[in-house]
Amino acid sequence: MTTFFNLDDLLRPDTHGARIVPVSKGTFYRMVKAGTFPKPRRLGKRSVWPKEDIEQWREQWLAGDQ
Repeated sequence: MTTFFNLDDLLRPDTHGARIVPVSKGTFYRMVKAGTFPKPRRLGKRSVWPKEDIEQWREQWLAGDQ
């Protein structure tokens, strides 16, 4: 079964202060619009991102292949 993240999940700090996507909400939306971050999928009325898409983006981002 696929795990999905919503916007709050991606930008919410964890107990150590780290976020899955370490940018502001405005920057996040600019990245989606520019195509440097995966586009969301619709799940009912919600926009969500599959865990696989996020993991692939993080690997590229950490490697500097943005």
